[in-house]
Amino acid sequence: MSLSAASPEAARRRHALLVTLNFAAVYILWGSTYLAIRAGVRTLPPALMAGTRFVLAGAIMFAWLKFRRVPLPSKDLWGPIALTGMLLLFGGNLLVTVAEMTVESGTAAVIIANLPIVMAILEYFRKDGERLSPVGILGLVVGFAGMLLLTWPKIVASFSLGIGTMAGEAALLGANLCWAVGSIYSKHRVRNVSPLMVTALQMLIAGAALCLLGLALGEAPRFHLDAVSAAAIGWLIVAGSLVAYSAYNWLLVHVPAVKVATYAYVNPVIALVLGWLLLDEPLGWRVWAGTLVILSGVAIVNLARVRVRAAD
Repeated sequence: MSLSAASPEAARRRHALLVTLNFAAVYILWGSTYLAIRAGVRTLPPALMAGTRFVLAGAIMFAWLKFRRVPLPSKDLWGPIALTGMLLLFGGNLLVTVAEMTVESGTAAVIIANLPIVMAILEYFRKDGERLSPVGILGLVVGFAGMLLLTWPKIVASFSLGIGTMAGEAALLGANLCWAVGSIYSKHRVRNVSPLMVTALQMLIAGAALCLLGLALGEAPRFHLDAVSAAAIGWLIVAGSLVAYSAYNWLLVHVPAVKVATYAYVNPVIALVLGWLLLDEPLGWRVWAGTLVILSGVAIVNLARVRVRAAD
């Protein structure tokens, strides 16, 4: 076989390998970050913790990319890159960090598992978006039922104790919305630029904004690193930001956004097991049942047939 004939096949195999490796990073490493966030917010204020994580990770990656002479994006992309970073990291990640001050890491990951459902709904209403089949709509209902099962005790308690008892779960739903909007927008608007450079700039911009927010909220006096919080931030910088977030942005360029969101199916399993092993978080029947129902719902959505909505 000639070299020219073998090259396309070799390129396809290389691309498939890269897709697999990047999915593995997002599936496994992001599942572990729920534990690291939960450990960190036990002693650190949320905005400064998240901001420090992203500023340091962004600075490391940006310095390496400039050393490699990777070009900066064109001027017309700076706005979309900044907006995407604010949606994903300032909005989405900060809300997760705040939520884990009151919500167990495994439970947080299960609620975030509704992300593919949120993306499917947004795609339905987007011009030239994808319409779910009746089977897909069934999946939405199943996933929502699982979330109700998981959070039912707090829902009941909120009627007597006040809606504030559900603040953490509400923050996670807000994080889902920010992440879904930012991912879909990035998929269709941020193009023709290195995904790693996009990642570095998003982390620097959002990280700086998070640090400013933390200072404005008076978090500085409470920012004291101990062994656990230092390890948590270190893991979030290396595994969560430099590796997994870079993998996520790469996947958004090469794989449909709804398929990329399937990382949310696997993260809860990793987060639940690690939270149980290392933080003594409970794994009662409701957690397992709610997890099973939610993951069943999002799996149904992912397997359902879709069709592209015709432009008006």
